[in-house]
Amino acid sequence: MAKVTAPFLIKGTIDDINFVVTADGENYARMRGKTGITAEEFKNNPIFDRIRNQGMEFGQCVKKAAVFRQLAERFNSLAKDGSVAGRTNKLLLEILQEDMINPQGKRTLTEGLKTSEGKECLLLFESNKLRPLRKVLKIKELYNPENQTLTLNDFLAEEHLDWPEEATNVILATATTNWDFENDTFQTSYSTELILDKESEKQTIKITTEKPKGSQLHLTFLFVGFLKQDRKKQVFLHRRHNTNTVIAYHTPNSETIKNREAQ
Repeated sequence: MAKVTAPFLIKGTIDDINFVVTADGENYARMRGKTGITAEEFKNNPIFDRIRNQGMEFGQCVKKAAVFRQLAERFNSLAKDGSVAGRTNKLLLEILQEDMINPQGKRTLTEGLKTSEGKECLLLFESNKLRPLRKVLKIKELYNPENQTLTLNDFLAEEHLDWPEEATNVILATATTNWDFENDTFQTSYSTELILDKESEKQTIKITTEKPKGSQLHLTFLFVGFLKQDRKKQVFLHRRHNTNTVIAYHTPNSETIKNREAQ
C-alpha cells in the first residue's frame, strides 16, 4: 500500500485504486485485487497526479504556517487554542488557492499572498478562536499603519471588554511584523504593554510599535491579555481566556492598506 498525502481523506474506489482510511486516521491507496501498490508505482502512475500535486501544495502551506505562527510568538504563547496549527494550515491553503497564475498542483502561497484576496484572508485571524476580538473588545479600534499606532477613543475598561470572571487587570499591546513570505523570514516590533485595572477611568489609549525592518508585508496583531491578583503579584489567566488577532495589513511599497475598521 502507498500512503496518501493530501489535505483531505479519500475513501472509495477510482478505477483500479482502492482508498482506505485506517482506525488511526491514516489514508492509504492500493490496487484492487492486488496486495497493494509500491511507493514507486504511486510516484509514477498518472492516476495519482492530482493527489500528489495537492499533497505538495499542502506541504508548502504547512511549512510556511510554522513561520506564520512565529510572527507574534510572544502573544501566541499567551493566547491560543489547541486548533491553531490546523487552522493556520487551512488559512494558508485558502490563500494559496488565490494563485491564478500557476496551474493546480503548482500553485504557491507567494503568488496567493500577492493578491488582495489573499491578504484579506489574514484579517481577523484568531490565535484563540474561543476568544475572538469582536467578542472581547466591544468598541472599534482605529489603526494608522503609517505610524503603527492603534487608538481606542473614550475607552472604559470595565464596559468595553468582556472580562473573565477571575480577571482584575488587562494588558493591551500590539505587534507589527514584516513578513518576507517568499524567503520565510520576518522581523517583529512589539509595543510597550499597557496594564489597566478593571475600574480604570475612561481614557483615550494610543499604542505604538516601531516600524519593523523590511518592506514586504506588514501585519499588525492586537493582544488582549487578562490577569488576576495572586497575593502580591499579577499573573496571566490561562491562554484560553486571552486574545491575539490580526487587525491590519499594509504593503509599504504600494497603497495597499487594510484593517478591521475598513471592513
